[in-house]
Amino acid sequence: MNGILITGVPGFIGSRLARALIPQGRPLYLLCLASFAEAAEALASELRGEGAEAHVLVGDITQDGLGLKDPAAIQSAVSEVYHLAAVYDLAVPEDIARRVNVIGTTKVLEFCQAYAKGEVRLNYISTCYVSGFRQGMVFEDDLDRGQTFKNHYESTKFAAEVLVQKCMNKIETRIFRPAIVVGDSKTGETQKFDGPYASFGAVMMGWLIATPSPGTGRPNLVPVDHIVDCLVTIPNQPDTAGKVFQLADSNPLTSLELIELAAERLGAPRPRFSLPEALFRPLFKIKKLVEVSGLTAESLPYFNHYVIYDTTNTRSALAGTGISCPPLRSYINQILRFYRDRADLAWRFDRLRG
Repeated sequence: MNGILITGVPGFIGSRLARALIPQGRPLYLLCLASFAEAAEALASELRGEGAEAHVLVGDITQDGLGLKDPAAIQSAVSEVYHLAAVYDLAVPEDIARRVNVIGTTKVLEFCQAYAKGEVRLNYISTCYVSGFRQGMVFEDDLDRGQTFKNHYESTKFAAEVLVQKCMNKIETRIFRPAIVVGDSKTGETQKFDGPYASFGAVMMGWLIATPSPGTGRPNLVPVDHIVDCLVTIPNQPDTAGKVFQLADSNPLTSLELIELAAERLGAPRPRFSLPEALFRPLFKIKKLVEVSGLTAESLPYFNHYVIYDTTNTRSALAGTGISCPPLRSYINQILRFYRDRADLAWRFDRLRG
């Protein structure tokens, strides 16, 4: 009983995590919805080609027993669970976010509670943005400070982490809070261009000539390879059980610095002036502009939201491993190059003219 169950496959982080776990020589159980079975099987085939024992499990984290045909059989084969499956869309409706993020996490906790104490360990992937509208420094042992939230994604991930923390005396648990995940720091590779990529596209096309003032928020970007390195390494480090690890840049750029850096590296026009955030909001009511630019109203509050995430536990757990979060300036060229070479921006101009 030494297998590893991974939810959220074949997602971007889950797929890379599965591959990074191969050197441990443990069987991998990839849990996916039926609609993703073909893609998950393709991933499993690749993993087998690299020497892994990989199994695809069709199920549903919102159902009892994770929707598995024989959950007891999987429990007898698995001693570690990585729970990544979640809805990450900032515009997700509340009912969907609650069903997947909260009920789904409840079912994973029930799955783990079926074990005797100490027989399974849970690595739960939360998000730094359970901090909601809090400002200033957010420490790793902070959770409920009476904060409000920008969207249903944040509020339901918060509610889910509350449930996980309540069960930490019953299940050996490590909680990981990634910040905003972008592509690989070495290759720039990513599966989808969401989050900050819309801003990069707007910069590239010379549209972001004005920014929401004052631009002092600090969007916290972290490359996916660092996230995966942490997820693989930290659970096997001593004195990490029962702790929270914020996987974040300890010295992030301000949003204005980020836009100016992207413009500089792309050879694009820099912002010429700033305007009050309230003046930007009516623009998001123009459907074609939103569709063409890729920018959304849901992303606007992050532009001037000032928050810094403490990473003391993370840095302590990684001491001596050589793993650390690289500064954005050291890898943004790779991120922008991958985006430029693969994002089809020409259609946006055509749609705008049309």
